[in-house]
Amino acid sequence: MQTTAQGGGMFFWVLLMAFVFVFMIILPARSQKKREQELLNKVNALQKGDQVIISGGIIGTVAGFKDNAIEIKIAESVKLTVLKTAVVGFVNEIAAKEGGSK
Repeated sequence: MQTTAQGGGMFFWVLLMAFVFVFMIILPARSQKKREQELLNKVNALQKGDQVIISGGIIGTVAGFKDNAIEIKIAESVKLTVLKTAVVGFVNEIAAKEGGSK
């Protein structure tokens, strides 16, 4: 008489689903961390005169630096002091994306 293992196929599918679930969690988190690191490197490499976008959609020009902050000139006699973490983008990158998509 031959006996076959019952439920062997079910274990495979549960294991496969667990693997796919873990893969779907880890992969996006890894790429998000990579984007954050790239942004941090660009923020640390900022120089006076660079145009940046800060949270809230405000566009300005870097006018100076303080310890953990950047001074942003947004109008003729208006300057804001914001944390480096407030920088969310760079004007030249946005212009390049818009120019490339047309």
